[in-house]
Amino acid sequence: MNYILDTNIISELISVQPNQKVIGWLKGVDAKRTFLSVITIGEIRKGIEKLPESLRKKNIQDWFENELLVQFEERILPLDLSVILLWGELVGELEKKGRKLPPLDSLIAATTKYYNYTLVTRNEKDFDGIEIVVFNPFEETRD
Repeated sequence: MNYILDTNIISELISVQPNQKVIGWLKGVDAKRTFLSVITIGEIRKGIEKLPESLRKKNIQDWFENELLVQFEERILPLDLSVILLWGELVGELEKKGRKLPPLDSLIAATTKYYNYTLVTRNEKDFDGIEIVVFNPFEETRD
């Protein structure tokens, strides 16, 4: 099984007090089966830019550039034409039903659906009604 890690999962890696269930799950899963969306990369970069100048910001920037991007170098999923076409279909169907999904979440959902991976996120409810498999390591344990 392959997994797309949402931003809130990656954020646990640099949290002052990381959730031990999440860390345990990440340590137990084969790293080669974990992927990131380019959206997550952008969200993390935005979060770093919003931090005030400090040693913490520098350390997170170093971690981002020298660890995260290096570790996931071959496992960052793009937004290509196929994903974007699926995104348009997905969002159009949801909006017909009166449901709006935040743009970045909908792009991650479309990526997850396109690759037929499992989305690992704390925000399960954000993806209700979308035909993807969602796993919340804050609540559950799984191999």
